[in-house]
Amino acid sequence: MDVHRFDKDPACRNQREKFCGNNPTQFMCYGDSGSPLGVQLLDNKCIPPKYAPRIIGGQNAGRAPWMAYLMRNRAFVGGGSLIAYRFVLTAAHCSKLNETLFVRLGEYDLSTTRDGKTQDYRAVDIYRHPYYNAVTQVNDIALLKLDRPVIYTATIRPICILLSPGVRFVINKIKLFTVTGWGQASRYPRMPTKLQQMTVRRYSYSHCYNQPGKLCASNPAQFACKGDAGSPLGAQVRYNGTTIFAQFGVASTFTDNCKAYGIYTDLLYHTHWIAETMQHNWY
Repeated sequence: MDVHRFDKDPACRNQREKFCGNNPTQFMCYGDSGSPLGVQLLDNKCIPPKYAPRIIGGQNAGRAPWMAYLMRNRAFVGGGSLIAYRFVLTAAHCSKLNETLFVRLGEYDLSTTRDGKTQDYRAVDIYRHPYYNAVTQVNDIALLKLDRPVIYTATIRPICILLSPGVRFVINKIKLFTVTGWGQASRYPRMPTKLQQMTVRRYSYSHCYNQPGKLCASNPAQFACKGDAGSPLGAQVRYNGTTIFAQFGVASTFTDNCKAYGIYTDLLYHTHWIAETMQHNWY
């Protein structure tokens, strides 16, 4: 939320070492105390990570209750992240307009039978970014609206999304990110059955395609590859005195050998579109 500063407003009582601001069309209230000015969470029920991220190249991921497993005709098409109780975030190229996609939440091990911890949903609406370009993969981001509200549990919770443009200062300092998904864990075509996790290092635009709105990241010793598209790229950050795991990117494209740089859609370019799309299509 943007606020206007009123240094001489009598309502502020002219207290020293403080400044006063408001926005007559929006509100900051109980629960905003202690937060960085202007920084808000898309869903304040997102949880602090209670796992220690483990590097993969075939090793299993820790707990990531926001992960979404996307299916078309019950076949896996990509990953996504639960960001609110009616919406999942993914890559635009993982979906087609007016198609039927199913979303499984709470999944971890595909080789086990359903144990009651997973829940299946149908995407009743698909909102791809209006300026998505299927050739260049610019604005490769989409929202899936679920057929019913998600009931949060220990294994199904949203990932944190930071809404303030000022978060750019934070993300520019982050060098290592975590990407999670069911994608190919090596150069061999076999897909893993368990959710995988990998640490990647951020590189400058010059290493990739020098396109705005994208993040470039890689780990030459490991793989983010086919099947990881749509999955979240995130990192641990401090918010209001608590460590949270926040999403900063959406896995978009990878090279054929899966060992060069991966391209991720930069969420900070799209938080306004995400919030506005959700607000206009909530019911």
